[in-house]
Amino acid sequence: MPDWLAYVNGHLGRLPLSETESSQVREELAAHLEDAYLSLLAQGFSETNAARLVCDQVPSWQQLHRDILAAKSEAFMQNRVSQLWVPGLVTLTGSAALLAVFEFAGWRPMVIPPHGPYSFVIYFPWLFCLPLFGALGAYLSLRARAHGLAVHCAALFPALVMAASLFAILLVALVLTDRRPLGVVAAGFGVFMLNWFLLPGFFLLLGDLLLQLVMKRRLASN
Repeated sequence: MPDWLAYVNGHLGRLPLSETESSQVREELAAHLEDAYLSLLAQGFSETNAARLVCDQVPSWQQLHRDILAAKSEAFMQNRVSQLWVPGLVTLTGSAALLAVFEFAGWRPMVIPPHGPYSFVIYFPWLFCLPLFGALGAYLSLRARAHGLAVHCAALFPALVMAASLFAILLVALVLTDRRPLGVVAAGFGVFMLNWFLLPGFFLLLGDLLLQLVMKRRLASN
């Protein structure tokens, strides 16, 4: 019987995928060709004719190469949507809505110092609720079969969005406020990063890690 895996390797060329994914694609394609070959033999075809007919099933290896890459790219984008963007947007929307509710209810943040030019603004009730949103983002990401960095990014999504926004504001400030000393701009940026990235990120990540710890213990006990 022909070595269909060697045949695939000789015709498909190099795939810009990880070694595991590339091997999986080649093995699946070789198994498909082998199944077709055995099916033709069962129908009474000779080995030579069966092999020729199977080889004719792939009229263009270059087109097959492009189709495989397109399918992998589409699958990657679908995974990113379900594993990162949807959980991240849920976490962002929920945490922002809760902050708006606290503001509407009249819960004011602690400002240290109260009248300084660069004050630390700490919403304690909101911060203490953020682990729930971090855990929610991580749970939705894990349920979509994400792992590693994607899970953490889904949990930290609100803080990451705020950090990106602050960096954009910093660039605009550096361009437009040329009269303001660089040290003053940097100090203000550092305070805002602490208020809206580091502190929220800590509590979001706390919920993420606690959820994963609980899930690991459950799996270990089962």
